[in-house]
Amino acid sequence: MTRTIVMFIAVLWVLALALAIKLAYFPSAKDAYFAMDERSLQQAPANLVFIRPTHFSLAVFRRGVVYAPGLTSRIDPTRIMGRDVSLRDVIAVAWQLDSARVRMPAGAPTNNVDFIVTASQPRKRLQRAIRDAFGYSADKETVATDILAIKVEDPSLPGIVISGKGEHERSRYRNGRLYITHMRLKELTGGLEQALKIPVVDETGLTNYYDFSLEWDTQLFMRLRDPSTARPVLDKLLANWGLGLEPDTASLEMLVVKKAW
Repeated sequence: MTRTIVMFIAVLWVLALALAIKLAYFPSAKDAYFAMDERSLQQAPANLVFIRPTHFSLAVFRRGVVYAPGLTSRIDPTRIMGRDVSLRDVIAVAWQLDSARVRMPAGAPTNNVDFIVTASQPRKRLQRAIRDAFGYSADKETVATDILAIKVEDPSLPGIVISGKGEHERSRYRNGRLYITHMRLKELTGGLEQALKIPVVDETGLTNYYDFSLEWDTQLFMRLRDPSTARPVLDKLLANWGLGLEPDTASLEMLVVKKAW
């Protein structure tokens, strides 16, 4: 009888804990906090730390992460908000790493979430929220992983010009094209990783600074934001420059996500 009572109390405790986690990390929150602009994030109440199943199912360009104050606060933000993003993206934000370098465990949730942190040390608070709500923690490890390698396909490099002396890195938009000046090819890897959700490594062996351009409009932007449509766009873009992406493997530092409990 005593053992039955103890087990009953234990079950009640687990249920109470589960309810507490749900209330703490899946609360009823104003959707106005998720307006995808810094002003709305700054106006949200202080000391909010929560994650919830997304309330939004919108066009791809209306999802993402907002940092405050301003875009330059990605390194050391005071507030962070994400709308309709994957758990992988949330973990990448919490541990300050590109999502392409996050290795999720088998069976991880695939539904998108909303999250907001307006408390001090927002990244650490977000890490704790992920652990409490989903049972995940993460550590950086060097592991063998699949990658895409940028390779030279056409040595003439059509569409790419070596930068002139005295040029500085900049980008400008004119007549439907984005013009980029004084950039090394290895600096493309970050943007490619964000679009393709897989590590990208520069194996061209090219070290010069280059000038190049690409077509740019809202439709192209939306296709690049969706991993299911980004690859054909990027393959065509790189081919115009004499480059290509080839599958490979490499030992890289990855954020390996595991069950904490």
